[in-house]
Amino acid sequence: MFFKRLNYQSDDELLTLIRERDDSNAFKSLYTRYWGVLLDASYKRLKSIETAEEIVQEVFIDLYLRREEIKPKTSVEAYLKTAVKYKVFNYYRSQQIHLSYLNTILESEQIIQPSIEQSLASHDLHESIEKTLALMPEKCREVFVLSKFEQLSNQEIATRLGIAISTVKKHITKAYHILKINLGNRRHEF
Repeated sequence: MFFKRLNYQSDDELLTLIRERDDSNAFKSLYTRYWGVLLDASYKRLKSIETAEEIVQEVFIDLYLRREEIKPKTSVEAYLKTAVKYKVFNYYRSQQIHLSYLNTILESEQIIQPSIEQSLASHDLHESIEKTLALMPEKCREVFVLSKFEQLSNQEIATRLGIAISTVKKHITKAYHILKINLGNRRHEF
């Protein structure tokens, strides 16, 4: 009942409750009120739901950690939207730095062609992994391939296969266990 009452309070009143009383219900109310709006704003810029969710989560974490010093000049909503905008800019900047670093490495030819021994070992490891994957139950193998080879998140796998995230995690754990048993000392190469 108290939480419902908070939904009718203004953003400034909720922020005051968070700041002065460390009120978790007031924080939940602000979180619920603005999560979707901020996620939408972040997603429009990033086109990645996972990254957008991480950014919005970071904004709310920052809000909570800095609750005592935050005093929005206009409104809490404007403050949160501006925070998302800056987090997105920082994300783009870090991506640019990463790409610049990779380009520098590629241009300076620091990438060395593997030796014949390394190529053979890699081929041998690949064959061992393929054989081990064939030993896995079908659903376990499918989840593992989607996770490690297609780089899908647990949420994306769960959605695609129509299973729970906890089931995805169990399949991945089981797959690693099977790999550990069958690859022995070579598992660190994978």
